[in-house]
Amino acid sequence: MSYLYSRNFNSGYYNEDDDFYNNESNEENEDDYYFYDYYDDYDYSNFKRYPYNFSKSIENKYKFDNKINFTTIIDKQINPYPYVYIPQYYYLNILMIAEKPSIARTISKILCTKKNKNTYKDLSNKYGWCYYTFSGEFRGIKSNFTVSSVAGHLYQTEFLRMHQNDKKMDPGELFDVITVKTEASDDTQITEKWLNDLAKGKDILCLWLDCDAEGENICYEVIHNTLPYMTKRNYQQIYRAIFSSLTNEDIKFSFENIGNYPDDKLSLSVDAREVIDLKVGVSLTRFLTNEILPSLNDKVKTNVLSYGPCQTPTLWFCVDRQRKYMNNINKCLYKIFLEIKIGVNTTKIYLDDNYDDLSKVNEIINEIKESQKINLTVSEINVENRTKSHPQGLNTANMLKIASNQLRISPQQTMRIAEKLYMNGLISYPRTETTQYSKNYNIKENLNKFIKDNNDVKELINNINENVLMLNEGVDWGDHPPITPTRKIKNKNNLSYKELSLYELICNYYFASLSPDMHYDNIHYKLKINNSIYNSTCAVIKQEGFTKFLPYEQKLFLKEESLLKKCEIYDIINIGFDEKKIEDYITEAELIEEMEKNHIGTDASMSTHIENIERRGYVTVDEERKLKPTKLGIALIEALEMVEPEIVLPKNRARIEAFVKELSEGKNNYENVLGIALEFYKKKYYNISNQVEKVKSIFEKYLK
Repeated sequence: MSYLYSRNFNSGYYNEDDDFYNNESNEENEDDYYFYDYYDDYDYSNFKRYPYNFSKSIENKYKFDNKINFTTIIDKQINPYPYVYIPQYYYLNILMIAEKPSIARTISKILCTKKNKNTYKDLSNKYGWCYYTFSGEFRGIKSNFTVSSVAGHLYQTEFLRMHQNDKKMDPGELFDVITVKTEASDDTQITEKWLNDLAKGKDILCLWLDCDAEGENICYEVIHNTLPYMTKRNYQQIYRAIFSSLTNEDIKFSFENIGNYPDDKLSLSVDAREVIDLKVGVSLTRFLTNEILPSLNDKVKTNVLSYGPCQTPTLWFCVDRQRKYMNNINKCLYKIFLEIKIGVNTTKIYLDDNYDDLSKVNEIINEIKESQKINLTVSEINVENRTKSHPQGLNTANMLKIASNQLRISPQQTMRIAEKLYMNGLISYPRTETTQYSKNYNIKENLNKFIKDNNDVKELINNINENVLMLNEGVDWGDHPPITPTRKIKNKNNLSYKELSLYELICNYYFASLSPDMHYDNIHYKLKINNSIYNSTCAVIKQEGFTKFLPYEQKLFLKEESLLKKCEIYDIINIGFDEKKIEDYITEAELIEEMEKNHIGTDASMSTHIENIERRGYVTVDEERKLKPTKLGIALIEALEMVEPEIVLPKNRARIEAFVKELSEGKNNYENVLGIALEFYKKKYYNISNQVEKVKSIFEKYLK
């Protein structure tokens, strides 16, 4: 549960003449005077400048009532007259708010038609923040538009000041105290008062926030700071734009079809997750930092020993893989290869058998080499026709995996680059779980943007069969469509090397997802070497299909000219073996796959959790993007596992995420979700705190 806690007295919520706030007898509670318990609906019948009613009862201020939360309170305001239409003779003043300044600028330029181009004004320098105005029409009604933005969240969830640095307080008590919404500190000029002033004299608010759960939550933050200051009207005043890219077509289509309200259920899920993560993370971090860290003396160079309900299960995957690796550190699989001369080319072929005994490998190699003339004869060939399916649409997790594998870019850096590409209108929204294209998606129209100087795309358009490709492929999770390029780059010099690399990777993956399958032959040889028979298998591509755009998918396939022929005798010019560890450290791509499978984090937060465990000294990342746990990371997991294993295992965080998802789907309520999650972690916390000496001993063992 969270309430609103305002630091900005200019917003109108603070009244200097109010005896309650000036009463000296309340001095001992001065940290809490800025806290307001909102419990009444928006009152249109008796409109006031600041329409909320505030509880001035000390007792009520601390009442823990999960039914009262920010989203629910604001949601009651936005639909007082759902069936009243706007009179056509009105002249509307419309405020549009985007999530970032660059998006506000793009939207304003797209929606200002050629007819009204002379009315367009960029007043950002004058007002010190993004501020665009122009004239136009809203649903056939003449209107003046003002377009501006926020800079992400306006508020953050926190404890009251009295609970933030109280070292005498048992951290377990944080599970039961209230949380509040405070203004998020940033370097921009976005404040409550800025939005209050923007809203004055406006009839309609159009919300152009990102179309995900966080975006829905920010919608309510914006409504809270604008609707009370807008001109009171008896028709719908709040509109939510739904869009997935910043292309002209998508923005214009969204504007023409605007009419939705923000999704209160998605917003509630953000409220709930923020409270859960704050209480769980701070309580356990404070316990570990206060009780465990001092006993480690100078053995670790950190001021905070942190726990996170998503961060720690993410670390567990790394430590678990490292334990398997250490248990099998001397165990390898060996594969014997032969280098054969075929015409002027040298081809490497592998024998089928894998060996875990190096002495056996050397025995076979020596046996072959002892022959006076080393050659082989192909005694039998069998061919199997096989197919490899083209990929489905690109979602966030797959984008992070292939960027790590192919470009060696970290997940967090990949997300930052993708966000920039999106804001520049080059790709669609980069945070999505969906891999299925909409049946209404016009493939050919989008592909035509990339046809110039690209014969492969021309061929793709000519041969594409939309009906076959679009049906029953991938999964639609109901959020955003798959990530796709939205236009061709005009000047590649405007992008850095990594930005261009990621953009081209997204383009090629998109083309591949719309391409035919790859067809190849799996060829089985029986090879006679001296008097012994060995088996060897290779594959050769017959039809490239989608791999034309993803050449790294072809690396394990041989060329036609490298194939052996039956009854031919070939000279062996070299013989050796390759070795592969049975277990190795987990790669970023593998970690993301595990997180996705176990519902650790969201498409928007997975990269952040990986960055956190590296930044906090729990893992290091090598050039191959493998994550190696440090002694501190191993100690943290081992210690918590020893006393309370459920608190680090991924399956329990997945269970909490499932409850939060039920809330976003309307299948559960805010109070129940919060109650179950917090009670679960509270019990775990007290079990750990009661075994503090045991926890200390495990840390000391690993950090000697």
